[in-house]
Amino acid sequence: MPLPSSIQALFNETFDGMQAAKFKTASEAANLETNLKWLSRSYRTKIVTTKKHGREFVVMLLEQYGA
Repeated sequence: MPLPSSIQALFNETFDGMQAAKFKTASEAANLETNLKWLSRSYRTKIVTTKKHGREFVVMLLEQYGA
């Protein structure tokens, strides 16, 4: 079963070769993680810090659904 379109729209980037969603706050990332857990989807979260963008929370889908 594919992800709902509202959640799929968040995954508009790639990171380490996986679909990824980037957020500036931990609470935004946690909200997405909660939704992915509810949908029984595998994901990985990474905190990336750069001088240009500061701290970003990257949520990556481990499995490709509906592709």
